[in-house]
Amino acid sequence: MRTMSSHDSVPSRPYHPRHAGAAIALAGALALAHASGAHAAKPAPPLDPSAPMEEVATSTTATWERVITLPDGRLIALAPAWTGVKQGGLVILAPGQQPAPYPDATWNDPTTPAAQRLVAPADIQLQADGTLWVLDSGIAADGTRAQPKVVRIDTASGQVKGTWAINAAALRPDSHLSTMRVGNGHAYIGDEGVPALIVADLDGHGQRRLMEHNPALTAGRPILGPDGRVMQNQSGHTAIINVSQMAISPDEKWLYFEPLSGPIYKLGTDVLIDPKVTPIELEDSPTLWYKSPPYGGIAVGADGTLYLNDVSTSSIFRLTPRRIYQRIVTDPRLHWPAGSYVTPDGMLYVPAAQLDRTPALDGGKMEVSWPVHVYRINVAALPEAKF
Repeated sequence: MRTMSSHDSVPSRPYHPRHAGAAIALAGALALAHASGAHAAKPAPPLDPSAPMEEVATSTTATWERVITLPDGRLIALAPAWTGVKQGGLVILAPGQQPAPYPDATWNDPTTPAAQRLVAPADIQLQADGTLWVLDSGIAADGTRAQPKVVRIDTASGQVKGTWAINAAALRPDSHLSTMRVGNGHAYIGDEGVPALIVADLDGHGQRRLMEHNPALTAGRPILGPDGRVMQNQSGHTAIINVSQMAISPDEKWLYFEPLSGPIYKLGTDVLIDPKVTPIELEDSPTLWYKSPPYGGIAVGADGTLYLNDVSTSSIFRLTPRRIYQRIVTDPRLHWPAGSYVTPDGMLYVPAAQLDRTPALDGGKMEVSWPVHVYRINVAALPEAKF
């Protein structure tokens, strides 16, 4: 696959979650209007007892927000730069060993040129062939900016196999790329800073910015944390985070996404990659999939079941392809369950990230209760969801 890179940078501007204003009320009204035709999910009684959880990793220095696990049992964890916590970006953990920079020290060294290192990893996705895709927002913890990019890593060798710089034409001065999924030869990237989707053809045939300010991508309400508290950014304003979570169906036909505050929308990837689809058609294409609470992560199993991490109640829900919605666990240890991963054999890995206790969402205060934990749940062993 052809490698593309660039040393160009976009203007420097510090990142922080958006503060509330009149636009929030308008976006919320538009979202509700757009959602009026959605089909309701069928609720099932919560699992009783809750699904058992097993601790698999801890950190006393990093708020791991997203995790994946390799077939050999090693865990790759991402700690975001935007939280205001001084921490490493992407690490790998082997059983019984300390975390090590991933894919290597050079790719995580601040002295390495920005185009050849991970400045600020924002999302990760592991594919069945062992390819790890990394979205690098390019926005360092101090707010300085480099050109964002997509990085492809072969996890069998630990080698970087390609980088794709995101073109300046697909960005805005306040862009902050926050989430990504890859499928059908394309990367689907969410811009949280100025809500939009960027679709990048990984064969080098171009990048397009789509659906800017679409209600499905735009936060329409505040984020409620585990104690019912409204999240506040470092300036003390209501923290507003636009599109920040994504999942892609196993057949790569459907993209699921949401602002952190919810709700979840569904959109066909064929619509996104077809250049003949007009902007007006795209505006009306997202379908409300579930009127969800704030989710810190969305993961999808091999059968298409979505696993949804509710930060407001320290719970994990599942939404089956038959649209049966069921809580599988509620546990105070799941303090801000974040970006999780489901293995092919049905093991769900979920970090309890405590992001509501970081400066970016706690009014500038640092109140993380160390250590941060990663748990594992055997979702393959759970009883069938019935309503």
